[in-house]
Amino acid sequence: MFANINFNRNSPFSFVEYGFQAYYAFVFFMVWTHPEQHPVSLINDLAILMAFEFIMVHSGVFMAVMPKKWSLFIFFPLYGLFAFGFNESVVNTNILYIYLLTVLNRMRFAFSNVSPEVRALQMGKSALKAIFYFFLILAVCIGNAIIPPFGLTEEFLQKSHYFQTVKSSGLFIEKPYVPICMGFIYYSLPVLYFIYRLIKNFGANNNTAFKEEKMIFSKTTYTQKFISDKKQ
Repeated sequence: MFANINFNRNSPFSFVEYGFQAYYAFVFFMVWTHPEQHPVSLINDLAILMAFEFIMVHSGVFMAVMPKKWSLFIFFPLYGLFAFGFNESVVNTNILYIYLLTVLNRMRFAFSNVSPEVRALQMGKSALKAIFYFFLILAVCIGNAIIPPFGLTEEFLQKSHYFQTVKSSGLFIEKPYVPICMGFIYYSLPVLYFIYRLIKNFGANNNTAFKEEKMIFSKTTYTQKFISDKKQ
């Protein structure tokens, strides 16, 4: 099904999606390296967000595969319940609202009729994203001892009363630099690859245009020379 799909094609929604991801990557990086510049509650919220992504990463696949009625009346309310649960776990809901915009962008297939090719493209991208998430969470959990805390040191967390603000526990909460490191990698790598594709495609288009101009110039020169030789 994916043999003839062009995964390098960019729609306006692609720029929206990667724009959000670039924003997330920036927030994760800044909280990781300079947490003192942000509310302490944001540390917990970003950690919870990465745990919540475990559920929401499948949303694009389900919305692309399932019929529209299933998406609207079953999956959309179901993911709404998950979002409500996420809302109960976070301290500040600002990051939740921004994240939900991203989820709605993924779920846009539930509200529109799209071609089978576009659905197949979304299925492929969502499946790759889910695989990337699972490998990444496995890597950071196993290697959590070697992940640098940067600004999120034990001293800072104690001094900022971070542990008094959290509502849950576990590796992601007790060592918040682990999910924040994961979030930075998870959101930044696709953005970097997207930028790489844009530059590569721009260079390829310019190269093609240059070759076409060169061929036209060569053909014109040859024609003029032929006419000149004929006159002589």
